[in-house]
Amino acid sequence: MGELLFAAGADEVLTGVPTAPRARTLAELDAVLARVGARQLHLSAYHPTGTVAAGADPGRFPADATGRLRGVQGVLISDASVLPGCPEVNPQLSIMAAALAVVEAQLER
Repeated sequence: MGELLFAAGADEVLTGVPTAPRARTLAELDAVLARVGARQLHLSAYHPTGTVAAGADPGRFPADATGRLRGVQGVLISDASVLPGCPEVNPQLSIMAAALAVVEAQLER
């Protein structure tokens, strides 16, 4: 994956190795990976959330409380973007609930 990211123009990649968390070249990445085993990797997964968080305050939230993108007519945000941050559990139900709330608010209009 690091090779792909560098080929796509990345300036650095995250390695998942706590002792060498970043690599700035493909050679540096290869050197890091050559000296670690699977048990030394720190792996995690996350869902990007909150990139277009919904809320009442226009200064803090790009979308209003019903998921409408401020300043753009006809754009509804109904995915994980509207969540204010990433929940500490699988966000699937939170995302589905947010999407349902956005759709129901639109249908009521």
